[in-house]
Amino acid sequence: MSDEHSIKERHARFRIWKQVLRYVPRRAAIHRYPLVGRFAEIARKRSFLWTFKMPQLRPAFYAGAILSFMPVMGVQLPVAFILALLLRANFMILGGLQFITNPVTAAPIYYATHQLGKNVIAWSGFGAAIDVEENIDINSGESDRSKLATPILVEHTENDIHWGRRIGTAINALVIGGAICGTLLGVLLDFSWRMLAERLGPIHLHLRRGSRSTEPTGPPK
Repeated sequence: MSDEHSIKERHARFRIWKQVLRYVPRRAAIHRYPLVGRFAEIARKRSFLWTFKMPQLRPAFYAGAILSFMPVMGVQLPVAFILALLLRANFMILGGLQFITNPVTAAPIYYATHQLGKNVIAWSGFGAAIDVEENIDINSGESDRSKLATPILVEHTENDIHWGRRIGTAINALVIGGAICGTLLGVLLDFSWRMLAERLGPIHLHLRRGSRSTEPTGPPK
């Protein structure tokens, strides 16, 4: 009876994993993805992209989580594939994490990361774009005498901040906030996987031993 219960639990876990794997890039279906699908044969030959060993999982957790919060939606999967090759990481995890940011979740995620990065920039000063004062000589190109004219100093008031500085600071805020959120998510995934492995490891060992026949073979002849 215990063996039957153990088999049912194992099948239930397999069904859960199958549901999860539907949403990650799998070896058998990688050719269906745009851009990445062109390199399907190369990807299938590299076993480290599909293994669930810890040396391949840890970089996938951190790199995948950080990339998923970066403002690069639309090219995340190709970038994830390149990172998986460079880091020798699990592409199923690294690529699957990119679906965190999608057309539905992108707006709230980017807003949250921008606000976080904006507060970090305001607190530390790191990441603020530099506003360069411009000296404009309106008489340049005319006579030599006009070239000696005093240049006009253009000053930016509080209500006339340079758009380049705004855009630069906004991008920096997205990157900084995304890096922080991604690192925290990577730590959470790494810790959760380790706890899960420690918990399920003895169970799998017990199931393997329990699956063997325990019936007595009788006294030796």
